[in-house]
Amino acid sequence: MTVLETSIKISKPVAQVFEFITNLENQKKLSSYITGIQISEPLKVGTKYKIQTTSMGHVNETLNEVVAFEPNKKFSVKTFAPPPASDLTNTYVLEEDGGGTKLIMQIDAVLTPAGMPKMPGMEDMMKKQMLAGFDATLATMKKLIEG
Repeated sequence: MTVLETSIKISKPVAQVFEFITNLENQKKLSSYITGIQISEPLKVGTKYKIQTTSMGHVNETLNEVVAFEPNKKFSVKTFAPPPASDLTNTYVLEEDGGGTKLIMQIDAVLTPAGMPKMPGMEDMMKKQMLAGFDATLATMKKLIEG
């Protein structure tokens, strides 16, 4: 597995940023593909929930589990992805930064899942594409949180 990391500064207090990222309904604001979230208990380590996505008329459901929950410091979720995709862990680390928040996003993922061709440069291409998507997600989060 490979850990990818990127970050952004958000001009709001850590508590406000943590509240945004732990309100799962906000994920719908970050992706037009997310069409449903099913959760039956408050977020804490061990909480499991499902996210439904729809793309080109096809509905997909992924199971997620909270693996770290430290208020105003860290929130981490493992996603159990259906094949051919691989499971991944998405972690947000929050740090106070001059009255705002440095939001660090770390993704622990297999970049070339089983069955995917392993060609020279493939892993670097996957890293660049994934980081570009994560940077776009963080930019959207910043805009939504800052208003």
